[in-house]
Amino acid sequence: MNKIDRHKITFGFAVLLWSCIGSYYGQPYIHGNQDAINIIVTMFSILAGFLVAIITLVGDPKSLPSGGWQKAQLGYKRTYNRLTRHKWLFKLYLTTLAFIFISILLKDKLKDYQQLIEYLYLFLAIAAFIFSLRLPSTLMIIQQERIEHEINERRRQEGIKN
Repeated sequence: MNKIDRHKITFGFAVLLWSCIGSYYGQPYIHGNQDAINIIVTMFSILAGFLVAIITLVGDPKSLPSGGWQKAQLGYKRTYNRLTRHKWLFKLYLTTLAFIFISILLKDKLKDYQQLIEYLYLFLAIAAFIFSLRLPSTLMIIQQERIEHEINERRRQEGIKN
């Protein structure tokens, strides 16, 4: 059975709370402000590309730990969990962009719901941005693991025990 990571759950609830508060107070600044909307769209388009690069790095089989198949299996589970988290973050980016697209495209037809749509995409944008703040650390950890893997492989090739 999986252990519940209380830190991640607490962080998730904090992100939900911050996103609710931010969207509530930020919506008036977004309404009718095309420059602000363009910044959000540009930012998430760039973040989506960056995230694809991270997913590519995480999914590289060379990042599995050296050793027997059991070590590789444990490494696979960690890699799979990371890929799943990044997949959901990518979907959050796309959902944010989709709500912005709907808001712009159907602006005249959804006048009664425009404010609600703005709250929604601002909520998603804030949550996605906060979750994205962890991406540089994730990338650094991945690169550190790859370097350690390469060092261990070279030691193994030279016949040196870890």
